[in-house]
Order: sequence, then structure tokens, then C-alpha cells
Amino acid sequence: MDGNPMKSHAATETPAQSVDDTAYIDEVFHAVVTNGPINDAWRLTMWANYYNEPIFTALAEEVDVGRDEFNVMSCLASYGSMLAKTICDVTGRPKNSISRAVNRLAGRKLIRRKVNANDRRESLLILNEDGRRLYERTLPIVVGRQTLMLDVLSASERRVLDTILNKLMSARHAW
Repeated sequence: MDGNPMKSHAATETPAQSVDDTAYIDEVFHAVVTNGPINDAWRLTMWANYYNEPIFTALAEEVDVGRDEFNVMSCLASYGSMLAKTICDVTGRPKNSISRAVNRLAGRKLIRRKVNANDRRESLLILNEDGRRLYERTLPIVVGRQTLMLDVLSASERRVLDTILNKLMSARHAW
């Protein structure tokens, strides 16, 4: 390789190793994820994927809760009652996804809606006791995965990561 991050290794050479070879996979990983021109985006995306995919699979299988249903319950449990639009703004999830989640949670009687008397298109979402109990059942699953994935960091590294993530999230309105 000539050090050019835009040069495609696969286009110029045939891999010497089989695709099952860990060393080869690591080489590709480092070329794309660690050293590629969008390495920060790759690393953040991959970390999120390695967190999200197992979590949301487990939640679906163990407690019949999907990603956006969890997001709705998490917002309501962490902050209190709010509009679905607020949940979309906070989570960055599309309106239609949150709307489906709200409908499913309301159908399961885990949340209730309080219609705004001044604007009947809006409803305040309220997590009820059954919803809170279900959310509390999900916490060990999601916290356990987070702990597993962050356990490689020392306490001081974790504080630095928190500072960096908070700084990044504070800029979210500019994105």
C-alpha cells in the first residue's frame, strides 16, 4: 500500500488470505475503520451497531419491546410526560417510527395519551405503572451491554469519554 487512504486495496490486489482469516479481517478493518478517510464516523457507527443490534434483538425476544418502543419508554421514564414530537427531537428518530411505537405501547396499555384541549392533534404521553415496570425490566439488559462495552475503559478514560460525548451532543442542533 502506498499510504493513500483513498486507494482501494481490493481493486488493486487479490487478498493473500482467506476471508475467514482473522489477520486478513483485521487488516481490512484497520484500512476501512481505523485508517480510512471517515474513520470517526465508522468507529461511532460500529460501536453503536455492536451495542444496538444485540440490545434490540434481546428486548424483542425477551420482553417484546422494539427499538422505538424502548426509546419512548426511556424518555418518559427518565424525564416524565411529553409529546411524541419531543421524543423525536430528543432521539433523532423519525416521526412515523415514534408514532408506531406510541400506538403499540398505548395498545398494550403501557402508556396513556392525554389530548391537548387547545390542539387536539397533540397528546401528552404518560408512562403508566405497567409501562414503568416493563421499562425497569429492560434496564438490566441495556445497562449490562453498556457496561460490557465500556468496561475496557479506566475510570478516568470513562470521564473523558463522557466529556467528549456531551460536547458532541451539545452541537447536535448544528447538524
